[in-house]
Amino acid sequence: MTTMKEAQKIVREFAERNGWSDSPNVDKFDHLHEELIEMSRHLRYKSEDERKKFVAENKDMFTDEMGDLIFAACRLANQLGVDLEEAFEMAKKKVLSKYGPGKENKIVRDGLV
Repeated sequence: MTTMKEAQKIVREFAERNGWSDSPNVDKFDHLHEELIEMSRHLRYKSEDERKKFVAENKDMFTDEMGDLIFAACRLANQLGVDLEEAFEMAKKKVLSKYGPGKENKIVRDGLV
């Protein structure tokens, strides 16, 4: 398996081989947005049961789209000089401290389940 650090390195080297600049670029934000919209379109206006069924029947498509999303996130992180493993650790600490054990009611109240 590839770590996020390795993924960022692979994407950085790929960009360099293709002559792509790693300076911050608004297009990467748009690319991430497009990838998310592409997936959400398939689930919009469906009931929970319909969404679950669609995801189960189209897991390969969602796996492919998530891969595109991660690749694009690596590109954007490289452009911004952000280490994704550090960013995840920061987010993990923040979320777990807010919604960790004993805070189940807050999770339900904030709509995370």
